[in-house]
Amino acid sequence: MKKYVLYDSIIDVNSTSPLVKSTNKLFRFLNIKVPSLKNVPRDIGCESIGLDENAFHDANAKILSLVTEAKSDIVCAEDSSFLSLNLTLSKLKEDEKFKSAMEEKYQISPEINILSLADFLVNEVGITKIKKNIKNSFEKFNAALYLGSYQCQVKRYSDNSNYNKLLETIGLNLVDYDLKNQVCGYEINDVNSALSYKLAGSLMLDIFDNAADFVVISDARSFVMFDKHQKELEKRVGRDIDLSVFGIAELLLLSFGVVNKSDIGLDNHAVEVKLI
Repeated sequence: MKKYVLYDSIIDVNSTSPLVKSTNKLFRFLNIKVPSLKNVPRDIGCESIGLDENAFHDANAKILSLVTEAKSDIVCAEDSSFLSLNLTLSKLKEDEKFKSAMEEKYQISPEINILSLADFLVNEVGITKIKKNIKNSFEKFNAALYLGSYQCQVKRYSDNSNYNKLLETIGLNLVDYDLKNQVCGYEINDVNSALSYKLAGSLMLDIFDNAADFVVISDARSFVMFDKHQKELEKRVGRDIDLSVFGIAELLLLSFGVVNKSDIGLDNHAVEVKLI
């Protein structure tokens, strides 16, 4: 396996810590050495590109320079940071003027591989190793997979096949729902919380009405909207939702038989996890 570092400096760490904790726990469980990249800027998110494109790319370029310094490739604990870093790396490859400006500040290898957690688990760890560790099947459960606002919008990075492979491997049945390509509202929450909660609430109701037992997310932003703000969403839509929200690492650990909520980070969910 190539050398990798983990980028887990994600948004709203107090609310999204389960995604970080479960990813690190998963790597330890599988005996994979992927240390967290230290002293890096926190993800500022794709939504900030419209506010200050230069600041957006500069922050990501600094992260990529630290990956270059570590002489490694990078795995992202969630997909909003995965998209951000890929957008900056693509601009470095395609825009000579931008590349020259960044080279004055940072040394960045254009050969860096930036992987989502799902891509890393399927392509580097391998489904065979995942299968060997499964103790609990999810075959009795139905879930909705939501790939995040920008995963839906940035089409060149919207391949969900590896998420499907992982969820199929643990026996989980995926439900279809109409609003899977609707934004979750995170990016406008600061300026229009009413509309933000309406968007997320309608999404969650669509998932609920299609008989999902819980939601699987790929990014920190939708985790914040669906877990942290779920009670507010219920108020906005006038109905109970009561759906647990999981990242892929959490579900894999549960399928591996890890049931200590604190070990996985499930004790830090805003919505109580009722599977265990």
